[in-house]
Amino acid sequence: MGLYGSPPTNSQVEVTIFGPGRGEAIIAHLRGGDWLLVDSCIHPGSKEPAALYYLRDIGVEVAGVKAIVASHWHDDHVGGMSSLASACPNAEFFLSGVFLEDEAIEIVTAYGGSAAEAQTGGAKELFKSVSVRKDFIPIRQREIVYQGQVGNRQMNVVAFSPTVEGQKQWLLRMAAYIPKTANTSITHAPEMRPNLAAVVLHIDFGDDAVLLGSDLEDHKVGWKAVLSNQWCSNRRKSSAYKVAHHGGKSGDNPGIWSSLLVEDPLAGLTPYSPSGLPTPEDKKRLKSLAAEAYITSATSRRPQIPRDVLKRMQTMGSKFVRIDAGFGGVRFRKKLGGTAWKVETFGTAQKL
Repeated sequence: MGLYGSPPTNSQVEVTIFGPGRGEAIIAHLRGGDWLLVDSCIHPGSKEPAALYYLRDIGVEVAGVKAIVASHWHDDHVGGMSSLASACPNAEFFLSGVFLEDEAIEIVTAYGGSAAEAQTGGAKELFKSVSVRKDFIPIRQREIVYQGQVGNRQMNVVAFSPTVEGQKQWLLRMAAYIPKTANTSITHAPEMRPNLAAVVLHIDFGDDAVLLGSDLEDHKVGWKAVLSNQWCSNRRKSSAYKVAHHGGKSGDNPGIWSSLLVEDPLAGLTPYSPSGLPTPEDKKRLKSLAAEAYITSATSRRPQIPRDVLKRMQTMGSKFVRIDAGFGGVRFRKKLGGTAWKVETFGTAQKL
């Protein structure tokens, strides 16, 4: 038995969230050995995608991975995504529907491909992923990611976003950043706000559901458009929620909790240390809305080494690698037809 214990049985469903202070990966067991992977971050011990490390640790073959979703291109959601896509060639590989459009392909190619060979970032990693998996599938609201059946129990994974209008607005903003020359060089892809292109997923297990909020923000063509769409709002209410946008207020809307979730759901989230999310106010709000809320890392700020301490350390060695000590995971697991989730925490994860 490894660090993360045993795999779920064929009759157990699971959603596991991993994240350091900057990064996010979600692993979901759907039914009978079928797995869904959403986004990617690097496991600090192995330096490989956290999802691959986790599946190997619990004794699961990657052949069981049926779908991989890159919800959007931000650096903290695509770390190691190209390795993940390459390691699971039999899984369908999904991207936000914005990548149907020429503007998106052009900017990813420019900021991620040969025009920026020395650069790093979300666009470059996404470009590598698309290069590995040319058969990627763009998705947007109302489209299906996975379907399956256990007995008379129908299981579905569908996309609540991006909306068509959200996609249009995001592309209009994106067009302004397309480089005018092939030699344009920047350090990362532009971060356009608010995030309207992120893929929100709804997992229906037949008698219960889970909502994966991605980084979608509260906007008239973001969460407000999801909530006003009857196809989304009429879906089964979720008893577990991967909180959107690292718990920040910009990714929240009261309607999420009243229309898409059951009363007193479980909540899990990853922090984003560069922005200090979730803030103390965010944590207080989430604790008031959820029966229990869990975070993958206890700190919302990446610890820094004081200059005098670092200087003394450098006299003892020539090469130091900073390790993110904030890596942790939260696992929600239950039996199909069961009434309660079992919650487990790993590493630095803890209850809010």
